[in-house]
Amino acid sequence: MAAVVDDLLAAGPLTRAEQRRIAQAEGLSDESRAELGQYFTPAPIARLLADMFEPPEGRVRVLDPGAGVGSLAAALVERAASEGWQCSLDVTAVEVDDRLLESLEATLSDCCDVMPSVQGRVEHSDFLTWAAAQAAPEMFQRERLPFDLVIMNPPYGKLRTASATHERLRRLGVRTSNLYSAFVWLASRLLVPGGQLVAITPRSFCNGSYFRSFRQALLDDCALRDIHVFESRDTAFRDGAVLQENIIFRIVRSAQRPPVQIAVSSGSGLDEPRRHEVSADSIVHPKDPRLFIRIPEDPASVVLAEHVGGLPQTLAGLGVTASTGRVVDFRSREHLREDCDGDAIPLIYPGHLRRGRINWPGESNSKPCAIAVSPATEGMFLPSGEYVLVKRFSSKEERRRVVAAVLESVDLPSDVVAMENHVNVLHVSNRGMERDLAWGLAAYLNSTAVDLFFRQFNGHTQVNAADLESLRYPDIQSLLALGAEARSASFEQAATDLLVERHVPALEGVR
Repeated sequence: MAAVVDDLLAAGPLTRAEQRRIAQAEGLSDESRAELGQYFTPAPIARLLADMFEPPEGRVRVLDPGAGVGSLAAALVERAASEGWQCSLDVTAVEVDDRLLESLEATLSDCCDVMPSVQGRVEHSDFLTWAAAQAAPEMFQRERLPFDLVIMNPPYGKLRTASATHERLRRLGVRTSNLYSAFVWLASRLLVPGGQLVAITPRSFCNGSYFRSFRQALLDDCALRDIHVFESRDTAFRDGAVLQENIIFRIVRSAQRPPVQIAVSSGSGLDEPRRHEVSADSIVHPKDPRLFIRIPEDPASVVLAEHVGGLPQTLAGLGVTASTGRVVDFRSREHLREDCDGDAIPLIYPGHLRRGRINWPGESNSKPCAIAVSPATEGMFLPSGEYVLVKRFSSKEERRRVVAAVLESVDLPSDVVAMENHVNVLHVSNRGMERDLAWGLAAYLNSTAVDLFFRQFNGHTQVNAADLESLRYPDIQSLLALGAEARSASFEQAATDLLVERHVPALEGVR
């Protein structure tokens, strides 16, 4: 019997599903892919998801939301067959795209061939509509279908807030406007106690206020057990041109919070990942009201988190606020100017942040660097003063995720200034701050320790004001002393790190 199974697996369900995936992907236009948020799962990645489950026993109900051609179900069945799981698998595959149904049916048929105890059923439906009906209160449903295992690669995209689906989800308490988080949120509600969910999604839900409700719901009902991180942002879905930074995670519907297993790989799904174990509190700090999910990628990162997280201050405790620049340039085109002649004032873009200072207007500018003063724009300005500016957007491949610079009142030919929306501003009640404090904050934010710590919970291209407010900071005396010395020093990275370690002993050697 084992030899028969091996023969079937050699050209089994996943191999055939992979052929169907490639054929279907070639026939999809970019517009169609974007409309449905479709990014089919390559076979090596599908195996990573299937390998993350703890083997179940008995009669096991499996759910594959947004199943596509059935690659994930095929990977799970292949694993069950090759390892001889003592169970039967009832697979429900939900797919809305009728162009994929024939391929999906064929994949489920292949699954039954390799493991006769498998039963497959295709639900031709929008998963959110279907799952909302399943998760509705008892009085509104005929039959509840709880699941033991959920395996999913949900679509990436926005959920239209004016849609009937969004309203239905709102009534269920599912408060999100993102497709992938809505899929995971609803699917987690369909788990039996002890049920497992494995998903590959963008990492963006781990931080920021946008996904706060999603994190709360997920962590209230389930426990994170495994997280797989990809070092390369675009390798996992190379043929689908996905630029999101993705992770795979496993949650269990349980109140227990055991240690979490972390794996780090290149992203191809073919290499052996590095693995280590961390406590649940290292992932979500019990005193963090924002419930940020931090992912330390090696044991040294756990130590780093303890040291940075143990610093005594917050921005609010320092009397400092983080805000996003108020000028959205594409909405203010009629007010933008090339220079400050006449009625215009300086406008700061991310490109003006250079080596810890503001280089305005700069040598060559592709964007206007001034904005007209008028009743329509006056609410966008700040008075001249000392501010810390931080770029809002970077990429994982860039050397630095957090890039900060000091704006001094003497840097600009105006008593007011405007910041473009891709810049974060640290200020004191919408005014500047003490000069040494500004320099101290900028030096601290530009340190390697902060950059590495920040990457533990920020896995996408944005550095939001809420992220800066979530950080811990040194005490005011240390920041002032750091700033006084940083003002007369170079913002070279090695010099910055040495200065920070000198004035923040808790970070000495933690890099």
